[in-house]
Amino acid sequence: MPRLPRRLQWTEGACYHVVNRGHNREAIFCDDEDHLMFLNLVARYRERFHFRVFHYCLMSNHFHLLLQLDDSRALSPMMAGLLRAYVHHCHRRYGFVGHRWQGRYKSPAVQCRDYLLSCARYIEWNPVAAGVEVEPWKYRWSSARTHALGETDQLLTESHEYLALSADAEQRQALWRDFLMGHDPREEAMRRGDWVIGDEQFRRSLLQRHGRAAPRRRGRPAGASRRIPP
Repeated sequence: MPRLPRRLQWTEGACYHVVNRGHNREAIFCDDEDHLMFLNLVARYRERFHFRVFHYCLMSNHFHLLLQLDDSRALSPMMAGLLRAYVHHCHRRYGFVGHRWQGRYKSPAVQCRDYLLSCARYIEWNPVAAGVEVEPWKYRWSSARTHALGETDQLLTESHEYLALSADAEQRQALWRDFLMGHDPREEAMRRGDWVIGDEQFRRSLLQRHGRAAPRRRGRPAGASRRIPP
């Protein structure tokens, strides 16, 4: 099936789960300097394109960003500039030529209501899934330390969905730790990496806005809604 154009994902109120890997799954972050450079570039482009970063994780050969833009049409030029700027950093530092990224980044639209926290959990769980850490908040290059432990990170904005877990910061962090270490029935939907992450109504609303028929979904439907208990 041909790739759907990114314009089908443009919608107010959605977030975007942006993912890209190194070429041939090679490492793109070799040490602290590389990690810091990428996060500094994200902060720089955040000011230029006016978006909010809710959750992120930088693994050795790929990255995850969960963000929301004031104008979703800015996603493509923003990511083009960000990825190109990081390649320039690698060229200067390592002196290599050629491709750094695997190809076209993924950026499924995420329905904020009900699905944002599941996507956030999937992102922050990555170091555990990869066998790098036994607890997500022990991994340095992730937003889990902020949401689970209260560590300050100037790059991040706390989403309404995360703040709604509790008015008390310590209780909110404890609930997030429980959610990270628990089971989420929507995990498979996150792993599938579809072009949109949300319920059927949200999916159809994006397609109908552009006069497209809804593509058939592969696999079983996502599990029942899960909310973190107050």
